Amino acid sequence: MPDELKRELFDHVDASIKQNISELAGPVLAEKVAEMVKAARSADVVEGRESLSAEAKNLLVEDIKRIAAGEKAAYLTVNDQTGGYLVPVEVHNEILRIAAVTGIVARDARRFGISDVEIPIYTGAVMQGSYVGEDSAGTESQEDLGVAKLVSAEWMNIVRLSNKLIKKANVNVAEWLMAIVAEGLSYKLDREGFVGGTYAGSPFVGILGSDDVSVQTMLSGKDAFDDFDLEEASIAIGALPEAALGDAAFYFNRTVWARIRIKKSGDNYVFGQSNLASLKKDGNGLQAVGEILGFPVYTTDVLPTFSSSAASTKFGVFGNLKMGLGIGEDGPMSVLRSENAVVNGVSTFERNQTAMRFTHNHAVTILLPDASVVLKTAAN
Repeated sequence: MPDELKRELFDHVDASIKQNISELAGPVLAEKVAEMVKAARSADVVEGRESLSAEAKNLLVEDIKRIAAGEKAAYLTVNDQTGGYLVPVEVHNEILRIAAVTGIVARDARRFGISDVEIPIYTGAVMQGSYVGEDSAGTESQEDLGVAKLVSAEWMNIVRLSNKLIKKANVNVAEWLMAIVAEGLSYKLDREGFVGGTYAGSPFVGILGSDDVSVQTMLSGKDAFDDFDLEEASIAIGALPEAALGDAAFYFNRTVWARIRIKKSGDNYVFGQSNLASLKKDGNGLQAVGEILGFPVYTTDVLPTFSSSAASTKFGVFGNLKMGLGIGEDGPMSVLRSENAVVNGVSTFERNQTAMRFTHNHAVTILLPDASVVLKTAAN
């Protein structure tokens, strides 16, 4: 069914519900029932299906039109800015949902609400506690607790739109905008979560850059990425605590996994994929591309490519991101516009365009260092 026809049908149903219920139970209850019907249209977010209604997308489009026309000046994150727009909660959530569908860290890392807060991280091997006798005092069992400070940094994504497109914008433009912003956010979260602190301009420390996460240097002679084998995989699995193995997975760049998965021993593939079907998840989103000793393999473009294979080089991760990584979100997402911006050397004024800058404050941190192990090639 076309979106316009679907929207007209929904509007007719909503109006009918309000009118009929109002006659029986009053306008207040009628309004609540209508909102419940709208909410019932939402799909299951966990499975990655669309969860934002056409009504909300239309509202976003109309607001963007008003921003571009200079008719809207909404709530701002900084008092002296002008022309800003606070993204509605449902649109913000939809962007985060899409990010979780297209990115690994956005999907799997543990989330916190933050305002430059500190949370405890456990740096020991096993938290055991102790038995307390009837007439004796308990002892301190948190000597291995450290602190992870969630200090947010501002992320932004700038999108150039033609003024003609904005004037004729519809639901499809809203979907495209949200997808563009979400993909940018998910890629950045993946990059910070895995390799943060290893490249210029990175505000956070990721798994490969952390001094607290264990590094598994492969055995002597295994100085290339495709020297990774079942022996190394087994050692990595044995390095994680039992409690972290439940949601653990291997992570490589797709170019590295493409070389590893075709390794042979005689006529047999070293990494047989007989169990892959059982690791596939329902719904949309990133799927396992392989399995190693019963654990899923996921690929991400942010990890080192096969072309960078060299001795003494970190290239992969085995870990449980739900336990090992944390994401903190500081406030909502906002949009600022400019008709006189220069984006990547392109003047929006000269091209009759408007630049929309989406900003989002978040933090990425290591939670449980022992929940991950970094894979590294041997020195020789």
